[in-house]
Amino acid sequence: MQKKRILIVEDAIYMREMLVDMFGQEKAKYEVVDFAVNGKDGVEKYKELKPDIVTMDLVMEVMDGIQAIREIKEYDPDALIIAITALGTPEQKNAALDAGAAEYLWKPFSIKNLFDALEKLQVKSEG
Repeated sequence: MQKKRILIVEDAIYMREMLVDMFGQEKAKYEVVDFAVNGKDGVEKYKELKPDIVTMDLVMEVMDGIQAIREIKEYDPDALIIAITALGTPEQKNAALDAGAAEYLWKPFSIKNLFDALEKLQVKSEG
């Protein structure tokens, strides 16, 4: 099985490190290819690297995650994006899903939550 290439879009250093550690526990399945610290950077890196999966924080400076999801989905309608946020309101979740995110995680989340979301994502992409 080929490793899934992951782009992490997250402004908080501790969250980036936590996600890298989580993906590192499944090195045979996932490889973190890069980070972006805001939505604008995330869109640019998506176009450059064409990762298999993006984890997208929603609240960031310069460009928020909702706008970045929209721009990535415009560029690549098949992009697989997991929205991640601490602001777990139904409105925020609906906005992310409407923009094109395939899955949604509230911070804090466990490694099980992350890998469950990744499994659902891959089932959706294959189905």
